[in-house]
Amino acid sequence: MRDLKATMNNNTILISVFDKNEDFIGIQHASVLKHIKGEYEYIIFNNSSDKQRRKEINKICEKLKIKCIEIEAYHAKGLSRIAAESFLTAFENFKDEKIFKIDSDMFFMSDINLSELCNKSDINYIETYNKYIWSGVFSLNMEKVKIKLNFNPNFVPDTDTFGQSHLLLSDNELTRNKMYFYCILDSDGDTIKGSINGCTEVTVCGEKIISLENNFFDHLADVIPQKLINVKSKINKYNFPKPYNIDFIQINDVDTIIHFKSSNWGPLYKNKEYTEEKKKAIKLFLEDN
Repeated sequence: MRDLKATMNNNTILISVFDKNEDFIGIQHASVLKHIKGEYEYIIFNNSSDKQRRKEINKICEKLKIKCIEIEAYHAKGLSRIAAESFLTAFENFKDEKIFKIDSDMFFMSDINLSELCNKSDINYIETYNKYIWSGVFSLNMEKVKIKLNFNPNFVPDTDTFGQSHLLLSDNELTRNKMYFYCILDSDGDTIKGSINGCTEVTVCGEKIISLENNFFDHLADVIPQKLINVKSKINKYNFPKPYNIDFIQINDVDTIIHFKSSNWGPLYKNKEYTEEKKKAIKLFLEDN
């Protein structure tokens, strides 16, 4: 466990777990410096099972003066269980801080004061259709969390990583703030295929919804087409390769984080040419945002 006395008085901590994509560290760090306002601490957890990559992550963090904590939480079988093990190991380092967690392939694209955000709400979260917190990005006020965290998938049937979080969402003593993300998967002219919060597929054509996978987001029906049009318009000039597979994460209705989506999209990301094109595009995007 790290030295909790070293935590800033503000005690708002931004964390990210890296096991690969070490070239994203510098990009994420630059976006943090550019857009995070107020007082915060930024910590990377190094969970690479590859010795050389682990050394490289440490080296990059040392060069950029990022606090880096090595963990060995990669023994479970399957990506979701490895993620769960790494999150649990990371969160064991904290006792009463306010933690804002992002994935290693997420980058800030607009200004935000994380301290103010986390002081207003005990939980900032993206809710899935089956009522638990998406583990990609969320914040927790650890001082208020009464349960022993368990990030394992299927803790509750038919849930992925952090299904246990439905208990947090049902705790009325915890103040909550919902975030949303809008994903653009692909497009053809005015027709856009995407998803909402990673759990509901949607197709729009212009200002009309053509199909919506379930009724969980019916309350957003009036804004969904424009949200997806907004994502497409913002990435259009940066030559992102198709299929796009890009998330815009909104906090308090502001496009705040762009998500590269690198981890589990199967054969697509084994295509090195596609991945390199997408990396070039996202770097150009972040230069302007």
